[in-house]
Amino acid sequence: MPDNEEFIRSMENATLKMVMDMSQKMDKACLVVESQAKQNCPVDIGILRASIVSETEVTASEIVGRIGSNEEYAPYVHNGTGIYAKDGNGRKTPWGYTVRAGKHKGFHWTQGQRPQPFLENAKLEKKSAVERILGD
Repeated sequence: MPDNEEFIRSMENATLKMVMDMSQKMDKACLVVESQAKQNCPVDIGILRASIVSETEVTASEIVGRIGSNEEYAPYVHNGTGIYAKDGNGRKTPWGYTVRAGKHKGFHWTQGQRPQPFLENAKLEKKSAVERILGD
């Protein structure tokens, strides 16, 4: 009976190399979109922009790239609020709020904030670049 250990080992090594190569390509693609998202992001003092990061996760069945922010208010900036909220999911009546300090200090009435989809737009703007990177 022939010894297939060397063949099996070479197949495992080739598979591992392909996964590592694709993982690196995913990292690069994520950085391209992350960079564009940071350029698209609205800036007041820059916290939201600075919080945008990307990561790549490799599992037994897939390689997943993620770009996003962990700031609590990021979804509200991205999807809008109130009457302007994406898909009409926002509050329908005006509301008031008080800012205690800073350049917007004081009481304000609002009907919401228009969406500023910095992540979605970055994804669409860099789609061909991502396809090129992952397709190499």
